[in-house]
Amino acid sequence: MKKDSMKVLIISVIVCLLPMVLGIILYDKLPEQMPIHFTINNQPDNYAPKNFALFGIPTIMAIVQALCCIFTQKNMKLEEKKPKIIKILQWIIPVITVLVYVIMIEVPLGSTVYVGKSVCLIIGTLFIILGNYIPKMSYDIGINVFHPMPKSEKTFRKITRLMGYFFILIGIILLILIFFV
Repeated sequence: MKKDSMKVLIISVIVCLLPMVLGIILYDKLPEQMPIHFTINNQPDNYAPKNFALFGIPTIMAIVQALCCIFTQKNMKLEEKKPKIIKILQWIIPVITVLVYVIMIEVPLGSTVYVGKSVCLIIGTLFIILGNYIPKMSYDIGINVFHPMPKSEKTFRKITRLMGYFFILIGIILLILIFFV
């Protein structure tokens, strides 16, 4: 693994684990059972023990992040030319971990965060960002993404452009849903 890839791996795993500091600070103020899943009506419908919610979930996300970084690096054929989409993909898990963790902490403390709207905002923004970068993938990188690979670069370009439009459309729909949920 290259030095800069190892640096991204270490920093992104630390970012996944960093919210645990907030959990430690607020530990005594939080209930023994933390809500971890919500219905469409913003009502918690699944709970986890406080220790698992505060420490287990970020640890699991850090492990998943490490595995994703390692496998992405192993499958990259172009070591020196890493496209922006790969850099973005490497930071999705840490960013979502921090945002969801903060929401998970705020709800039991009495905050009026609407979880459905927050999730629509996070995922909608993510889809729009990815939709902008998917068409910019190079044919060489696409070899690792598409199975089977389109026979020509022209077909590959059409497919990735269409995928980009769909991702952006879904992201916009999710952002619009914020006003109706």
